Amino acid sequence: MRADFIANPPLPVKWRFLPRHLWLLVRRAGWTVWQIVVSFRFRPEPISSFPAPDPLVTIEESQVEQCQWIFDRVEERRAHLEQKAQSTFSLMVFLVPLLSALFVFVVSKGIASGTRTATLALVCISGLLLLLGFISAIRAIGVKESQTLMLDSVLHEDGKFRKYSAAFRAQGLLYCSSMNTAMNDHLAQFVKGAHTMTAGAVVFLLLAAIPASLAFLRLPSSPGQTQIVGPVTVYSPALSEIQREVSNLRGDVKALSKDGASPGELKALEKRIDALDESIRDLRQVTRAAKSANAQRQSQTPR
Repeated sequence: MRADFIANPPLPVKWRFLPRHLWLLVRRAGWTVWQIVVSFRFRPEPISSFPAPDPLVTIEESQVEQCQWIFDRVEERRAHLEQKAQSTFSLMVFLVPLLSALFVFVVSKGIASGTRTATLALVCISGLLLLLGFISAIRAIGVKESQTLMLDSVLHEDGKFRKYSAAFRAQGLLYCSSMNTAMNDHLAQFVKGAHTMTAGAVVFLLLAAIPASLAFLRLPSSPGQTQIVGPVTVYSPALSEIQREVSNLRGDVKALSKDGASPGELKALEKRIDALDESIRDLRQVTRAAKSANAQRQSQTPR
């Protein structure tokens, strides 16, 4: 096959035409945003009526099949556009929690005012673009009027069957194809708007994540909490000395009992020893609580 019969991919824009090309992209983006928010009528503008079939021209069945093929391709394009709009809508559902989480993080953390302002501005722009994309996707997914051959193609107004005419059927298929193509072009603009706005939202979300990540790395680590579970043995030289004295005192008591001390004196001395022992236990508990509170305060101090 000759090379001039084979189509080539689009060529890159030359450098001298790049500013004009970028300006056209900006204008098209503005047109896309305008089409997202403006209201439109429910159906395309009707086309002119087809002329009456020439009785001298015979419509072959292959021509009718060609008209049917055109109609089917238009319906397939409509289904493809709706599928693309639904996939874009699913991506938006994934992006909404990310935007919300980033917004809450920036507001709740102690980030510098300049970084916070820049991050919140980028997040708000991303949210606005995502909202526009959501509206565009909803309008693309919404139920739209579609032309097809119905009762009028086989019945007269009085309910009687029409005489089959291949030309009449072919004209009906072409009329429906023309109207549905106009509606598909309308849906394609909404799908394009949803894709464009979603892509812009992703870009601004990534830009907002950069200063938020840097600010998060500069934040001090969160204070930890240490909880002591179970018995704790606290060693204190003063307590050990008191315990040693108590032991010696008990030995002296036993020695007095062997030497024949009076029962009243022994009983009074035993009470004093028990009271001293109880004071030691209380002091040990107080010391244990103080040590635990001190350890918890030290663990909560930022490092």
